[in-house]
Amino acid sequence: MNIRYFAAAAQAAGKTEEHLDPSDIAGTGELWPTLGEVLAHLAANTPAAPEVAEGPLLRKATSLGTVLGRCSFLVNGVSEQDTSRPMHSGDTLDVLPPFAGG
Repeated sequence: MNIRYFAAAAQAAGKTEEHLDPSDIAGTGELWPTLGEVLAHLAANTPAAPEVAEGPLLRKATSLGTVLGRCSFLVNGVSEQDTSRPMHSGDTLDVLPPFAGG
């Protein structure tokens, strides 16, 4: 499956896109992992981003796990809130943190 990260999620993940084979997700008892299992896998397997220096201040970057807790998700372009939804190898998961402005 293809995973696309936007805004703060991309910053926390350290990338804007990645490919994940559903069979790589450990502990899935079913043929296809659920959205919740995919999110847990992403949070557990993405190290915290390095600290960000801003002038004389040092800011700690937010972990992907923290960001995922605030995000909305699109699966194949459709909003999805059901974390028990099975995810398939051809699916595209968009990770959308809250946006401000317009």
